[in-house]
Order: sequence, then C-alpha cells, then structure tokens
Amino acid sequence: MNKDVIPDKDFEELKTGVKQLLGFNTFQYKDSYLGRRFHARMRSYRLDSYHAYWELLREDENEQERLRQDLTINVTEFFRDHTVYTTFQQDVLPKVLQTNEGKIRIWSAGSSDGKEAYSIAMIATDLLGESEVKSRIDIVGTDIDKECLDRAASGVYESRPGITQTDIRQQLRFLPTSQTYFDIEDDTFRVKPFIKNLVRFEHHDLISGPKKRHFDVIFCRNVVIYFNRALQETLYMDFYQALKENGYFIMGKTETLVGQAREFFTSYNSSERIFIKRSKSSGT
Repeated sequence: MNKDVIPDKDFEELKTGVKQLLGFNTFQYKDSYLGRRFHARMRSYRLDSYHAYWELLREDENEQERLRQDLTINVTEFFRDHTVYTTFQQDVLPKVLQTNEGKIRIWSAGSSDGKEAYSIAMIATDLLGESEVKSRIDIVGTDIDKECLDRAASGVYESRPGITQTDIRQQLRFLPTSQTYFDIEDDTFRVKPFIKNLVRFEHHDLISGPKKRHFDVIFCRNVVIYFNRALQETLYMDFYQALKENGYFIMGKTETLVGQAREFFTSYNSSERIFIKRSKSSGT
C-alpha cells in the first residue's frame, strides 16, 4: 500500500470510529499525523487497509488502549534543543525576575512525562540557588495523558522501551551538576525532592479544558504542530490570553505562529522561537 495515498472513505471511517470509540477528537489533528500513527499500529498486525484495522480495533479493547497511547505520545527529553534552555537561563528568566517582585509562574503545556517541566526547574535552581528558588518560582506541567502525568509526578526515570539510561545521560550532558538534581542508582534516575517540589502536574486538555491565566512564561514546544491549522490559531490565542502583559511564549523550533497571534506576539529571539506578548491596543 502506498503510504502517501489515503483512501478517503476508509480513512474517514477510521477517524470517525476512533473519535466515537476512544473519545479522541481525530478531526482536530492533521491527517498526516493520524496516518503515521494508524500505519504504525496496522504494521503490528500486517494489515493493509484502514477498514481492516477499524474492524479489529472496535472488537479489541487492548488495541484500543495501545492506539490511545500512540495517539497521545510525545517525544520528550531533558533540555531538548539545549540552546533554548541556555537562552532561557541567561536572558529570559533574569529579565522576568527583574521586572516581577512576586512569584514567577511558568506553564509547561503538554508536559508529557515531566522532563520539560523538570528541566525548567533545574535551570531556575541553577540560576537562583536552592534557598531562593522555591520562593520565586512556581511551575505547572499539564497534559491530557494521565499515565504520562503519573510518571511525571513520580520523578523516576528508568529504562523502558524507546529510552535507555544512556539516552538520559546524553540528555543531561548540558547540565554539569546533574548529580545535584538526581539520585542516580544503576538504571534509575530519581529527581531530588527539592526539584520535584517546584513542579505541580495537572490533568488538562488544551483543546476543551478550562482556560488558564496569569503566567509569566509558557513553554509549549512540539505539541501544536500535530493539530490542524484552525485549532493551532485558536490555541495560540489561548496562550496569548494566558500570559501576563509582556509574558514570554516559547514554542518548538519547527513551529510557526499562525493566525491572529502573529499580530499580538512580538518576536524576541527568532532562532529560539521565543515571543513576547504585547497589548492588543499597542498597534499592529
């Protein structure tokens, strides 16, 4: 089967069925993304049609759960695109701290298993020190996947399919003091309690969940790229509304602002995809 050609009728049948069966709104995601996920599952059964996979899926509860996990999975690393974190530590966070006397609120949206949120916490601790960081920094990580949130809240990272301890050590190479932030034993990395205490994890649906407000910084990296353009436009404006005046929005390196948000965010660092919220009344 040519993977680049999507049989409309069968593909739409599968999308509709998955939405009804799993409660996962397939129509808000790009067809190319869904096609890749469906094909990965179809290969497991050597199926060559979307219709055949749908026939299997609606009868097999175990496969329903596997597909649900595949559809919500995010590639996640500590300090992914490390230059973003360097810029955040050396430039963005010091400016936010300087212009705000109270606690700085940071949102890791689509935080998956917590590596991004904990990376932010380590950066903030490196900058402020353990004694001051708790009084100045509040981080919330949100995700729609409850299993990912459970892993995040545990703060324990160990070998499992797709990630080894060599992978984690490689991710931490940009943090010379990683031993300070983890208890490392054999194949297990445990985030130290003072880092865990900087982060709260919450179940939240970016699409249909309650709107969040009053953040100084929002990280949403490599999440929105999977959604269709109409939903991207909505979410970028949701992030605009969630930020305080002059707050910072940090997106993925391959993502681009679309829609009305382009008028209301000012580019702060184009190479690192960092933007500043500006007032709607400041002119466009």
